[in-house]
Amino acid sequence: MGRFLNTNKQTLLLITILILLLQIPSYFMWDYEREGILLYIFLILLIIVSLILGTVTGLIFSLIFIFIIGSALIYFNYTDSAIANSFTMPIQLFLVYGLMLIVLVLIGGRLQEVIIAREKLNQRLQEEVRNFIAVDVETGFDNNYRMGITITEEMMRVDRYGKSFTLILLQIDHLKDFNRLYGAKETKHLLQGLAQTMDKAMRLTDKKFRYDTDRFAILLTETGGDSIDLVIDKLASKIKTHQLLSGKYVTLTFRTGYFVYEPKLDTSYEEIISRVESEMVSHEL
Repeated sequence: MGRFLNTNKQTLLLITILILLLQIPSYFMWDYEREGILLYIFLILLIIVSLILGTVTGLIFSLIFIFIIGSALIYFNYTDSAIANSFTMPIQLFLVYGLMLIVLVLIGGRLQEVIIAREKLNQRLQEEVRNFIAVDVETGFDNNYRMGITITEEMMRVDRYGKSFTLILLQIDHLKDFNRLYGAKETKHLLQGLAQTMDKAMRLTDKKFRYDTDRFAILLTETGGDSIDLVIDKLASKIKTHQLLSGKYVTLTFRTGYFVYEPKLDTSYEEIISRVESEMVSHEL
């Protein structure tokens, strides 16, 4: 939060400095009528370029602009023609203008960097908030962040005290197509129904998770592999047929896999997930 507030302060400070410095060229540019107005417009445009595309791009365009206009002014100063006489701005004043332009472009580029950093920080903070909100109140599933913590803790508990646990992973086939066909309301209803069905098949000590858009997990504590097929068959019989809000029934297909963790097993949480997901590819529920 402190970093977020500091970023806000930097943004406000840079905007204030930019606005104040923009007043300086306006005082002496308007004395040169059309030339001054055009140069001031280009000044604004180049600052906008730096705000959108960054410091480097803004500086490149600014230096090219200063070189072209400066070269033209030097040439016209040594040329006695009608075009030369139409330029009234001294070369010294243009050099001051060029210096102000570079300073303002640098500030604009820095402001862009601060704004981008602020957006990234804001996104990261939002992600952290989502992670710490462990349970989706609409569906009842714990999230991916909580799943990692819970299973890692369970692995440590089994290593220390013995027994075992089983992790079941489920993937709903074509969930995105279901959402596209029936809409978000029906998808939410589907997830709520799936959560309720899992609750009926679970004990109070078991946990359920939604760790990806179409992927779910059930942690069966103190459960070995002897009865796991019965649990999966019982679950399959209840979730394959789903009743829509309209009353119609649709048939769903799932992919599943499971892993039995025993004490002192030489593996990690990430390896368990990877192994079971590889198994799910060819194992339809």
